[in-house]
Amino acid sequence: MVTNKEAHGMKAAYFYRFIWFGCFSVCLPIMLAGLVYYQFSMKGGIANIQSANQTSLIMVEQFTEKVMRDIVDRSFQLAFDPAIGESFNLQQYQTNYVAQMELLNKISLEKYQNSLIGDIYYYYRQANLVLSTEAGHQKTPDFNFNKDIAQLEITGQDGQWIYLPEGLRHGYISFALRLPTLSSDETDSQGLLVTQVDVSQIKKYFANVSLLAKSQSIIALDEQQRPLFHMQKENDPQTYLNEEVLHTIIAAPQQSGGFQAHGSLGESFFYSYKKSTSGHMYISVTPYQAILGELAWIRWITLAAVLALISICMVLTIISLRRAYNPIRQLFDHLNKQTQTLGEQLDRLIPPLMERLLQQWLAGNYIHSPTMYDECRKYGIPVDHTFVVLLFKVENLFKGERFRPEDKPVITFAVTNVMRELLSSHPKLRGYVLHDSQGQGTAILYFDREDPLPSMVHQTKLFAESVQAAIQQYLKLQVSVGIGRFYPHIADIRVSYRESKLALQYRLYNEQESVLYIDDLESTQKLPTFRYPRAIQNSIVDALAIGDKKQAQLAMEAFTHALQPSESYAISSQCYPMLLAAIIASVEHKGGGIPDMLEYDLFDQLRARETRAEMCEWFSDHLFPLYEQISDENYHKSGKLIAQKVRKHVLDHISREISLAECADLLHISPAYLSRLFKKEIGGSFLDFVTESKMNEARRLLTATDANISHIAEAVGYSHRTFNRVFQRLLKMSPSDYRTHYR
Repeated sequence: MVTNKEAHGMKAAYFYRFIWFGCFSVCLPIMLAGLVYYQFSMKGGIANIQSANQTSLIMVEQFTEKVMRDIVDRSFQLAFDPAIGESFNLQQYQTNYVAQMELLNKISLEKYQNSLIGDIYYYYRQANLVLSTEAGHQKTPDFNFNKDIAQLEITGQDGQWIYLPEGLRHGYISFALRLPTLSSDETDSQGLLVTQVDVSQIKKYFANVSLLAKSQSIIALDEQQRPLFHMQKENDPQTYLNEEVLHTIIAAPQQSGGFQAHGSLGESFFYSYKKSTSGHMYISVTPYQAILGELAWIRWITLAAVLALISICMVLTIISLRRAYNPIRQLFDHLNKQTQTLGEQLDRLIPPLMERLLQQWLAGNYIHSPTMYDECRKYGIPVDHTFVVLLFKVENLFKGERFRPEDKPVITFAVTNVMRELLSSHPKLRGYVLHDSQGQGTAILYFDREDPLPSMVHQTKLFAESVQAAIQQYLKLQVSVGIGRFYPHIADIRVSYRESKLALQYRLYNEQESVLYIDDLESTQKLPTFRYPRAIQNSIVDALAIGDKKQAQLAMEAFTHALQPSESYAISSQCYPMLLAAIIASVEHKGGGIPDMLEYDLFDQLRARETRAEMCEWFSDHLFPLYEQISDENYHKSGKLIAQKVRKHVLDHISREISLAECADLLHISPAYLSRLFKKEIGGSFLDFVTESKMNEARRLLTATDANISHIAEAVGYSHRTFNRVFQRLLKMSPSDYRTHYR
C-alpha cells in the first residue's frame, strides 16, 4: 500500500518532470527558430559585405581609370605639341634656351594641372639633354632618371605604364612615349616623353576605400596581369595572388564577382574582382575570419533574443539601447579617423625644393659660396639685394578649447597662406614665405641695395602689421613678429633669422609690443639696478605651505610685476626657474618628496612659455594645483599598491625574462622611480625579488613534480646552465641534491 509520503514524493517527481518537459517543449522550437534566423542573417550579412567590396572596387576602378586615361590623353596632346615637333628641326637645340624654356613651360603647365604627377621629362637623343619639371635643363648623364631612359631605349617600351628602376625607387609609375609618335618605325624615334605618377597618392585613395570596405588588400593589374598598384597593410607577410586565384578570375565569364580561396599562408580569404573595359583587373581581398568577426553581433543578438523569449523582456530593451547607440559611436569613430588621416596627410606634405633649400640656409646648412650661387641661379633667387628675415609666432594657440595640439599643422598652413597672399599683393615687397624648423611662419624679404635703410624698415614693419591684422580678422589669432637686421648678402639670412628669434624673446618683458625689431630693442636696452624679489618668493612658498592657493596666486602676480623694471630678457628668463626651484624644494614640508615633483619635467614645461603672462598663468593654473595634489597624496598607500601590482606581474610571468623597464611602462612611471619605490616597500632590489621568485617556483616544481631539471629551468625562464649556477649560489646545493634531500 502506498503511503501519503510516497504519494507526495511521486507527485513531486511527476511535477518536476512536467516542468522539464514544458521547458524542453518551449526551448526546442525557440532554439530551432533562432538557429534558422542565425543562418539566414549570416548569409545576408555576408552578401552585404560582398556588395560593399564590389562598390569599393567600382570606386577604385573609376578613380584609377580616370587618372590613367587623363595622363595618357595629356601625354599624347603634349607629344603632338608643335614645340616638341619643332625641337627636332632646330639647329643647335641644346643651346637654344628660348625654345627650351617655351617647351619647359608647357611641360610644367601640364604637371601642375594634375597633383598626382610627380615629374614630366622630355629626352632629346641627338642633343643629349633632358628637360624636366623638377630639374629643368640637364645633360642626360647628370639626370636623376638616366637609368630609366637607358632601359626605355633598350626595351623599346612605348605607350605603356611601366615601373622603371629609378622611378620605382622614388615611388613613381611611368607612362613613356617615343617621339615622334606619328611613325610606326621605332628607328625614327628621336626622343622620349615620360610622365611619372606618384603611386603613394593613388595608394592613399585605395587605403581610404579599403577602410570603408574592410579590405585587407586592394590590387590593380594591367592587361598582362602585371601589378600596377597594390595597397597592402604594413607588416603583412601574406601573398594574396597566386596562379590559382588569377586563373579563376581570368576564366570567369562575368566582368565582376567574388569567390573564396586560400592565401600564401593557408588563411582563407574572400576575393572580389572587377574587370574594366581597358583590360585592367581590380581585386579586393578580405579575410574570411574578418567577415565572420564583423558579423559576430548576429550571433549575440540571436542568443539574446532566445534568452529574452525564455526569460524576461528586459534583454530586448538593453539590445535596443545598444543598437540605438551604435550609430553614434560609429559616427564619432569615423570623425576621429578622418581627423587623424588629415593630420597625417598634412604631416607628410613635402615642401617645394626651393623652400627646403631656404630652410637649410636659415639653419646655416650650406657648404660654400659657389654652391650657394649655383643654387640661387637654379631657382631664380636674387643675390645682389638686401635681405631681412621676419618670424611670425601665434600666441596662446592651445589656450582654451578652440584648438588642439594636432591642429597645429592646419593653423600653420593657414597662417603661411595669409602671409603669401599679402606678400604677393604688396606692390613694393618681394620675398619668400616658408616654415622654419619649429613650424613657425617665416618670411624672407629682399630690397634693392640702393634703398635707404629707414624706408626698408618702414615697409617691413607695415607688412608685419598687415599680416597681424589679417590673421586677427580671419583666424581670430594673435601673432607676434620678430624682425632681424638687414644684410646685403644672401648667406647672412641665417644671422637675420637668429636675430628675429632673439627679438621675439624680448616679449618676456616687453609684452605691449607685438612687432619687435632687433635694432630698436638693443639700441634702447639698458642695465638698470635690479634685485631678485626674494621676499615675494617667500610669500608664495608660505602661502602654498598653508594651502592658501588664492594668496599664492596674488603673490605670483606681484612677483611678475616686480620683474618689469629689469627690462632684461636674461634676468627675467632666469628668475622664474629660481622661483620654481624654491617651490620644489619646499614640497617636502607638506609630506611629499622632491622626486615626485621632478617626475613631471616642470623645468621643460616652464621653458616652453615665452612671455611673463604665460609663465604667470602656468604657475597659477598648473604648478600650484600640482603642488597641492602631491602634498596631499598618501605616498605610502600608492607605493604599496604599485609594489603589489609589480609582484603580481612578476609571478604571473615567471616563465620568461622580466625587466624593470617593462614593469615601469606597465604602470606608466619611470624605471628609476619604480626602483626606489620597490626597494622601499619590499626591502630589496627588483632583480633580487625576480630571482627569489623564480627560485621559489623551481623549488616547488622540484619537490612536487617529476619534471627533469631542463624543463624546470625553462619553466622559470633560465637556460639549464644558468639555472644550475643561480640555484647553487642561492641554496648552496644543486637542484638534483635539493630534490633528493627534500622530496
